[in-house]
Amino acid sequence: MSNSDNGGCLAIFMIVIPIATWLGTGYMAWNWVEPESFWGAIKFLIAWGIFGYIAQILGGLIIAGIASMME
Repeated sequence: MSNSDNGGCLAIFMIVIPIATWLGTGYMAWNWVEPESFWGAIKFLIAWGIFGYIAQILGGLIIAGIASMME
């Protein structure tokens, strides 16, 4: 695989991983909080933000690891 092909693969990971992490953590937070009222929805948004932040850090580490292996 040429070096330009590696950049395209990395670009796809940089698009897919953040989307997947936010959708996955939103689903996880929804099932954990199960909001039924306004305050439940506020708790869901807070939990989603915390879970999403942690997942974004892990996803960034994965992308950085993949990028370092492609050099």
